Amino acid sequence: MTVQVVAMDWKWLFLYPEEKIAVVNEVAFPVDRPVEFLVTSQSTMNSFFIPKLGGQIYAMAGMENRMNLMGTEIGEYRGISANYSGFGFAGMRFKAKVTSEEDFGKWVESVKASGQVLTDAEYDRLIEKTRDHKVEYFSSIDPLQFKNIIESFIGSQNGSN
Repeated sequence: MTVQVVAMDWKWLFLYPEEKIAVVNEVAFPVDRPVEFLVTSQSTMNSFFIPKLGGQIYAMAGMENRMNLMGTEIGEYRGISANYSGFGFAGMRFKAKVTSEEDFGKWVESVKASGQVLTDAEYDRLIEKTRDHKVEYFSSIDPLQFKNIIESFIGSQNGSN
């Protein structure tokens, strides 16, 4: 399973390319299923960290880093930014939910039921600096969103932005 992670000021955006959904400040995945996190930043360098599940990796604009995790016990775990990134840093937290396969399917359906689409306008709203941002669900995303975020800093292969 792949989850794309974008560090923002001061929130986390989780993109699920296979499910075509996105969530702010909450990530979920089934127990005993390996998850590959692809991590980048929309702005300043940050650090993606779920202490009880192990692993910490930097998020940097224009770069993609990879981290693999697997939750072996159902539960809710604290996710944090482990790198100071300004005045909203203290509230840059998220919930990591390790669920049964069935509950993960229900979670995906609840995200899809939100009806909120991650359009360019919505993305522009998300990149605004906020503190203690609440969880938001997006029922539909551009499958190239993660790639486009990275390329906004480095440009595409053909030289156009």
